[in-house]
Amino acid sequence: MKRISSISIIALISVLALSSVGMSATKTQPTDKRFTLTGRVLSVDRKAGTMLVNDQWSEKLYLVKVPDGATFKITFGIHMSRAEAGIWLVSPNDHVSVECRRSTQERLAKLEDGRQAILLIANR
Repeated sequence: MKRISSISIIALISVLALSSVGMSATKTQPTDKRFTLTGRVLSVDRKAGTMLVNDQWSEKLYLVKVPDGATFKITFGIHMSRAEAGIWLVSPNDHVSVECRRSTQERLAKLEDGRQAILLIANR
């Protein structure tokens, strides 16, 4: 009985050790995290295809690059009755909900007034 319990304890310790090594291994490719950004639009640049969004739940600023054909939902604003909206329908102070992913190149963008914003890309 004592021998069976000691063998099971040794097996448990070795399994935990191997699993911790596997969890701490570095990943070769960055994770493609997608999330929904909900917030108020501070400014829109239609030529560059970007909008500056203040997050509803935190004090973070996000610079969202909207590719051609990407759509999102305006939750409060003039065009909120539309099922999908594009960059051409957004105006400052609209509330939007955008499915985004993080940019693989740069993480932060420096604005003209000195603030920093996190760079995101809207999903199509």
